[in-house]
Amino acid sequence: MKPTPYLAIAGLVGTLMLPTSAIAHAASPTRAIPAHSSFAPSHADSGTDAVAAISEQDRMFLMTVHQGNLAEIKAGRLALQKGRCEVVNRIAHVFIEDHSRIDNDVQSLADKFDVRLPDAPDAQARKQLAELAALSGREFDAAWLRMRAAGVREAIKLGRQQLRHGRSPEVKALAAAAVPVVMRHLKLLNEAERHC
Repeated sequence: MKPTPYLAIAGLVGTLMLPTSAIAHAASPTRAIPAHSSFAPSHADSGTDAVAAISEQDRMFLMTVHQGNLAEIKAGRLALQKGRCEVVNRIAHVFIEDHSRIDNDVQSLADKFDVRLPDAPDAQARKQLAELAALSGREFDAAWLRMRAAGVREAIKLGRQQLRHGRSPEVKALAAAAVPVVMRHLKLLNEAERHC
């Protein structure tokens, strides 16, 4: 079996500590998912079979990732309005683009598996967004970077849990496809600390 880019990236970053066998299994049930393109699930299964093919873990993953994406997109837009550090503005653009793309993939799978997604970030994220909105200048930039780093740590934890305990190959493949995105976000945030 030819190694995928996801294995190389996960192997380079010890922070993730994802089992490579889980990534390899999840990333290649039928096809590799390029990080730059949208994941388009197959609709060959009947509706009943598709719904039965996912576990409660898969459902919770899709719902939680969707809420996280909504929060990151809102936080990115807030940074474009209030951020003073040029690097924060650049990262905000990347976060908005990446989380929008991932969320399109999440919504496609949620539609396929009849998972009803929440329409807003969770209560904790809404509270953080309100706290950010009250800040300005360097104080805003520092808090934004700190909160985004916490979000990346949560994404790592969530992805690890899905790869270990999820049932659906398609949902696990989505989690594996997010690995390089999370790694890029982590790298951008680490670099931003030196500039902001």
